[in-house]
Amino acid sequence: MNLTVAVLVPAHNEETTIGELVRACLEQPYPIEQLIVVADSCKDRTAEVAREAGATLVLETRYADKAANQNEALPYITADVIVGFDGDSKPTPDCIRLMVEDLEKGYDATCSSILPLQDTGFFIEARRFAYSLGAMWWRLCQRQVGRIQVLTGASYAFRTDVVRAVGGFPNGLISADMDITWKLHEGGYKTWYTSKALTLTVDPETWVEYKAQMPRWAAGYFQNVARYRRLMLNWRSLLTVGTAMFDLVTLWWWVVVVLYSLATWQHLSMFRYMGYWFAGHTVLTMFLVSRVVGWKKAALGFAPYTLLNFYNKYLYTKSMFREWLLGRHYTAWTGRSGRAVEISPMSSRRKQAFSVALLSASVVLAGFGAFAQSPLLVALASAAGLGGVAFLLGVLQASRGRHKAMKAREAEKDKVYA
Repeated sequence: MNLTVAVLVPAHNEETTIGELVRACLEQPYPIEQLIVVADSCKDRTAEVAREAGATLVLETRYADKAANQNEALPYITADVIVGFDGDSKPTPDCIRLMVEDLEKGYDATCSSILPLQDTGFFIEARRFAYSLGAMWWRLCQRQVGRIQVLTGASYAFRTDVVRAVGGFPNGLISADMDITWKLHEGGYKTWYTSKALTLTVDPETWVEYKAQMPRWAAGYFQNVARYRRLMLNWRSLLTVGTAMFDLVTLWWWVVVVLYSLATWQHLSMFRYMGYWFAGHTVLTMFLVSRVVGWKKAALGFAPYTLLNFYNKYLYTKSMFREWLLGRHYTAWTGRSGRAVEISPMSSRRKQAFSVALLSASVVLAGFGAFAQSPLLVALASAAGLGGVAFLLGVLQASRGRHKAMKAREAEKDKVYA
């Protein structure tokens, strides 16, 4: 069975890369029936360059939303398979053929391996190490379990009828790629990872670019886990998402243990065993990465990856607290869209709940502190009490603001009727 293919490229200000991407797709050995580029909110020549390079259809939109752009193109697609690439990506030869072959085996969706398009740089080496480790470990494990966490939007292949069956590409969350992945899991569709297929993509080269991208990825992860929380009870989901959460929590647990040991100068022998663990972990990860990019690139990427991993874990922890506990959601589109970062405010109901929880914790800690004569517990009780009062004052202030706004609207109505 030879499945027909439509390449779909959502793009934003990609005039420097879109032409090369279009030509790389048309030069693939596997025949392309349609090549659609959706140029969203572009201030450059993305649309013109795509047409000149040979795109069969170029749509220009103002959605500032990846899923909406993909849905805009969906009615025009007549092919059996949608192969999607980001506008700054470039598939290697046979990438499309390899992904389509996996769909012909009975899978409904798959994605390729990813590596940076740039050659070197601190952030590039770190990202290359992370991608390679994912290719040889995380994604292979998820594929074996049957729960891919994210079908990367930089290079994917979906059956067109399956995308239409789930209502198109879902939107409303900051991470569209993970959203459609879990929408497919929810529908019971079979996902895969085509490890031998490869796409190169432009990755952040500076701290400013990296800092703009990573908070969106972190926030999108927890937004998706919250949206599809019922699926998390499935054993496959528990293995994939549960291990990621375990990895996040245990890192900070070890940080606390190390700081406690250094502060009290106790249990110092554990540092020897931590050294053994770190050495074993280093050898294993270096070996896995070297199988993708060679020992030289593995050695260059280990230190940048390790350092940035702590920053990434901090971002994911911060996002988990903000998204799940505070209910404040990251709503900006991407770090390169020109839109300022937008974070939704905390609801009054959630502030009330936090006030009650913190004030209750203050009472309990104060009681234990007095009983145990512990200055630390008394200090924690004071901090919790102050936090509860602060949240309560915030609720009262918000309530007064709504009351003033309501009065202003009523006064405006009175003027109109007068």
